[in-house]
Amino acid sequence: MNGRQRLNAILARQPADRLAWTTLVDDVTLAGVPPHLRGGGGIAFYRHLGCDILLLNGWNTPHAFRSPELVWDAAVTVDRRQEGDREFTTWRTPQGALTAVHERAHPLKYPVDSLAALHIYRQMWEGVRFAGHDDRATLAALDGLLGDDGLVTRFWGPSTIPRLLEEEMGTANFYYLLADHPQEMDGLIRCLHERELEAFTWLAAGPCSSVTLVENTSTYYISPAIYARYNMPHQRHFVEIAHAAGKTALLHMCGHVRALLPLIKETGCDGIHALTPPPTGDAPWEAALDALGEDTVIVGCLDPTIFAAGPVAQIGPALDRLITPRLRAAPFVLAPFADGIRVEIERFYAVRDWMARRG
Repeated sequence: MNGRQRLNAILARQPADRLAWTTLVDDVTLAGVPPHLRGGGGIAFYRHLGCDILLLNGWNTPHAFRSPELVWDAAVTVDRRQEGDREFTTWRTPQGALTAVHERAHPLKYPVDSLAALHIYRQMWEGVRFAGHDDRATLAALDGLLGDDGLVTRFWGPSTIPRLLEEEMGTANFYYLLADHPQEMDGLIRCLHERELEAFTWLAAGPCSSVTLVENTSTYYISPAIYARYNMPHQRHFVEIAHAAGKTALLHMCGHVRALLPLIKETGCDGIHALTPPPTGDAPWEAALDALGEDTVIVGCLDPTIFAAGPVAQIGPALDRLITPRLRAAPFVLAPFADGIRVEIERFYAVRDWMARRG
C-alpha cells in the first residue's frame, strides 16, 4: 500500500498492510531542517521521512478551502487594526459594538464579557449565514502536491461551546454568564448551533472524503455534565450530517478527555484525532478502544514528553511499550506532532527508524 491507500483504508476502518504514522510541522520546525527539505510547506520533509501524510486542510501550503464561509448580516461591519503586537477587532452593529484584543494570537480581551455584550452577539448570530463554495480545485491542487503519499482531511471548527469558550467569551465569562443568566445563554447556544448546522451541511457536501471537527475538548474547562448537555448533541449532529453524505467523521480532541469517552461514543463518530495520553493528556489510546470499540479510528498523538522533550534515545523504547498488538490491529495512526514548536530532525529520524524496524 502507498500512503494514500493506507490512510484511506484506516479511515474506512479496514485493514492496512502495516502500522501507519504521520506528522505535522510548520515553519518553526522547518527552519531547522536542511533547505532542500522545506518545500511544499513541509511536504518535502514528510516525503523524506517516508511517513503517511495526513494533511489538515492546506496546512502550511498556499492552498485554502473556502467553504463554509461565515457571512455576517449586512448591518454588521468588522474593523481590524494593528498596534505593535496587538490586534484589535471591532464588530459594529445597530445594537452596539463588540471588541476583541489579541497579542500574538493570544486573547487579551474577549468580545462577549457581559450580559449586554451577549445580547449584541446573539443579534449578530441571528443574521449569520454560511456560504458554500466549490473547493474541488483546492483539493485537486493539494492532491497534486501529495501524490500517492497521503491525503487531505477537511479540518474545520470549533463548534458552538468551544467557540464560545476559546474565542468569544473565555472560560470565566462563559461560566459566570451561564450561572447568572442561564436562559440567555441557552438561547445563545441554540442560536449558534442552529446556524452551524448549515456549516456542517456544507462541510459534508465538500470534496474531501473525511471531515474532522476541531473541538480541542478537555475536562480542564468542559465538565462531563456540560459536555453531555451541549457538546455531545452538537457533535452528534455533525457526525450524522457527515455520515449521511458518506463521509468519515472525526473529532479533534487533544486535551483531557478520558472522563468523556463514554459520552463521545454517543456522538457516533468514527474516531478521534490527536488523542493524547498522559502526562500531557489523560487518555491512553487503548482507553478509547475500551470505550468506543476496537474499530475506532485513533490518530494518536505521541506525547511531547517523549517526542519533543525526552532523550532521543528513549523514543524507540517508548514506542516499544506503547504500540501494542491491540493497537496494531486497530485503525491506528501514530502521530508525533510538531506544530508551533521546534523539534530537532533527529527526533523524527528516531520515529522513522523505529518504524523501519518495527512498523
